[in-house]
Amino acid sequence: CYIIHWGEFYSSYWAWDECISLAVRDHTVLLECICGAICIMICEIHFGKMKRMGSQIQDAEDEEYHELQYHIEVSSSWGMIASTVGTVLMMLLISPGYSMKYIESQSDGEIWMFLAGLVVFVGMVGYFGMWQIRYIKLVQRIYPDKKGDPTSINFQEQWLASCDEAEKEEIYEASYKTYLLTGKVLPFCTLVAMLLHMVWNTGVLAIIIPAFLWILSASNYCRCCVTKKSEKLAK
Repeated sequence: CYIIHWGEFYSSYWAWDECISLAVRDHTVLLECICGAICIMICEIHFGKMKRMGSQIQDAEDEEYHELQYHIEVSSSWGMIASTVGTVLMMLLISPGYSMKYIESQSDGEIWMFLAGLVVFVGMVGYFGMWQIRYIKLVQRIYPDKKGDPTSINFQEQWLASCDEAEKEEIYEASYKTYLLTGKVLPFCTLVAMLLHMVWNTGVLAIIIPAFLWILSASNYCRCCVTKKSEKLAK
């Protein structure tokens, strides 16, 4: 009896999964445009706010300066989150049709719809990447002491080098809190992936990816700690 019910549950899960995938494939372009438009609107609204506050901060007194600085940080955070969420959503929406087996089984008209979705995907991801470059250049106009080429592979190091000690401390604290979060989330994701594979045969790759990221995060943290200690000893 339990085997029969379990088999029905298993079949029902894959039926829903296939139904959702088909729905996304059939409306990929529409969903991309809706999700992309919402994220673009959020990005541009907060970019405009940053621009206005950036022009006000130049002549602000101490108390007003710190308040504007805080609101600029809030707007920049919302914009960065929206651009990141938009990029991830574009990847998720294009994924159900991103398979050679699926592409080869489609008619010419359906192939053109997939290509249209791919064009929208490239355009949206390109926009979000360009928005982040615009954001960095705006911050550099507001704070001329901030250095770094946003198109360079060494941008993070260049930016960090131009920060003062208080800003570096904020960055280090935020980075450590992010490490603590990933130290909880990645083991949990690995465990969930293992259980899902046992129940629904989701594939070993779903386990390998969070497990690899878990190892990478822990290893890199330990490496950085050892590097810092060695630099202190060298001094």
